[in-house]
Amino acid sequence: MNYSNSFRLLQLHRRPGKPLCLALILAVAIPLTVHAQDIAPVTGTMTAIHGFLQSTAIRTLAAIAVIGVGITAMAGRMRWAWAGSVIGGIVLIFGADQFVSFFTTSAGG
Repeated sequence: MNYSNSFRLLQLHRRPGKPLCLALILAVAIPLTVHAQDIAPVTGTMTAIHGFLQSTAIRTLAAIAVIGVGITAMAGRMRWAWAGSVIGGIVLIFGADQFVSFFTTSAGG
């Protein structure tokens, strides 16, 4: 088999001006797409997610998770890594507002 033709075909796409052309296109296109974006939909979505994570349904799931940790502890089957993950997750979810306000006030924001 003669592989020289297929090697030449592979080399055709390697042109020295191709990266320069791509950089020029990106330099023109990116500022046009980033220039004036409205972030209100993103803010609304993040607010909805935050509201859901602080809702009564999530508090109920957290209580069920703690009950599950207690039941496995009573049965003698509790793994400390799993219990730590459950408690750590609850602390992070419900303490998120306090964590963020602490770090933003200490950073001067």
